[in-house]
Amino acid sequence: MSRRIMIGGIALGVPDFRPHAKRFVDGAARGVHQRLMPGAALRRRVNGKVVLITGASSGIGAGVAHKLAEAGATVLLTARSADALEDLAEKIRDNGGEAVAYRADIADLDDCDRLCQKVLEDHGRVDILINNAGRSIRRSVVYSLDRFHDYQRTMQLNYFGAIRLAMNLIPAMKAQGDGHIINVTTVGVFNGVPRFSAYLGSKCALEGWTMAAQNELLHTGISFTLMNYPLVRTPMIAPTKIYDYFPAMSPEKAVDWMCEAIVTRPKRKVTAFGLFSQGMYTVLPKTAELIVNTGYQIVPEFFGKEKKGSEGKSSLASDETGSNVQPLRRRK
Repeated sequence: MSRRIMIGGIALGVPDFRPHAKRFVDGAARGVHQRLMPGAALRRRVNGKVVLITGASSGIGAGVAHKLAEAGATVLLTARSADALEDLAEKIRDNGGEAVAYRADIADLDDCDRLCQKVLEDHGRVDILINNAGRSIRRSVVYSLDRFHDYQRTMQLNYFGAIRLAMNLIPAMKAQGDGHIINVTTVGVFNGVPRFSAYLGSKCALEGWTMAAQNELLHTGISFTLMNYPLVRTPMIAPTKIYDYFPAMSPEKAVDWMCEAIVTRPKRKVTAFGLFSQGMYTVLPKTAELIVNTGYQIVPEFFGKEKKGSEGKSSLASDETGSNVQPLRRRK
């Protein structure tokens, strides 16, 4: 219970700086351990922990699930694809890990509530939440004027679904005095990548919520991390064929990035190019806009895109919908 002092008839809280001191000391120790022995650092961090991963059926989510299970975590896998989830869970269990698959649609807020309720009933807690599921749409604003639903769809999954899960799990994390919420976002929030206004809008909203929540809950032992990934070669970008010609981070590197963030709990993890982009928009905003706009004019709207649909979707977006949240039974 926080202490209070009366000043001028107003009861003011007395801040407790001990959690902050502990965070700095622990953070320094974790950073050294991660640099010297990354494998041992990950095992020490997650062994015996319960980790919930959304969008776990493929890509980064699946890769991280394998790594964490090998390190001793109980991984809870969720997505809309029941078959892909159970296949992944079986592979993890065959390798000696602990995994449970939960089919859920994170874009459905009621499903988010049911998922969290079921997970807490089954496991008692979630130590680490990884909001990895996402939907990306590549379309210019001028081609979206009659497609407002594009913005609603990205907000529903990338923002509302992510924070709904977090807000369901924060009370238990706060009660145990520890927790880590990792929200996957993009380097594009720093330079406003053209044709991704729907996607970036949802990710900027997620970033704003994350920063405010961290500032409010830091003293409770709950940490938040923003993962500003660059382009990653996953199924999410496959429908946009122009990306075949762009440099992209490998899925293996993206998984290592996530594991490092789980150990060190940074406020934000971003590439050097992301920091450069942020600096350009801060110091030379008009020059940065000129560069990005020039690229936008050079590349045609539909260059290199598949005929079926004009969206880059995550595997979660194209999976079959499951409205009921239940652990998937193991196959015999």
